[in-house]
Amino acid sequence: MIPVITYIGLSIGGLLGGAPITETTLGWPGLGRYTVTRIVECDYPVAMGLIMVTAILILLANLFTDILYTVIDPRVSL
Repeated sequence: MIPVITYIGLSIGGLLGGAPITETTLGWPGLGRYTVTRIVECDYPVAMGLIMVTAILILLANLFTDILYTVIDPRVSL
């Protein structure tokens, strides 16, 4: 189970990091497209806030992955 959890945890970061490219290319509304729009329109405070929210979500996904490690394998400690 640990390799599966590792793959899912890393995939979450990849999904959030690739969202601006996917949403802008395909024209889907979302936080990624909104971030790109704010950067293009030089609305830097909003862009920085959205980038910080994305970074926090990635950090929370990594924390959740580490917590799942300790639940599944008792040999692993935080």
